[in-house]
Amino acid sequence: MHPVLAALGAELLVDGVAVRPGHPMLLARLSPDGPHLVGLPGNPLAAVSGLLTLAEPLLAGLAGRPAQDAYRALVHADVPGHPHDTRLVPVVHRAGRAGGRDHVAPLRYNGPAMLRGIAAADGLAVVPAGGVRSGTEVEILDLPWAPATPWTEGCFT
Repeated sequence: MHPVLAALGAELLVDGVAVRPGHPMLLARLSPDGPHLVGLPGNPLAAVSGLLTLAEPLLAGLAGRPAQDAYRALVHADVPGHPHDTRLVPVVHRAGRAGGRDHVAPLRYNGPAMLRGIAAADGLAVVPAGGVRSGTEVEILDLPWAPATPWTEGCFT
């Protein structure tokens, strides 16, 4: 891809990110006033991660709209992290029980090639390098097919 972009005279804006899954994504501007090219990883969860974190903000900006706002929620389990990179982990929203707080629970099927976890997820938890402990507040990115943002519309799975 890089030799083709160089031959076209494209400006490489993003050449990989420190996020798993999704680290090999790229963004290029093909000409000063022309179109952009978004290169996504091949695995399903990695590709969805790239769409949410790179393509969607680009398209929103080009259309003059604000990008999606992340929000914070407690995570209800320890979530292992990558040693150096941020992880995006599929989660589902859960209502608090017996006076407990609303929270998100990570899904077990969260590998970059797994469709099951992303299909069942309400959002992606942004897990810093090294991971987080149960009860830690993390940033959440909603998935476009999730029925509603639970904190504003009361939709829990």
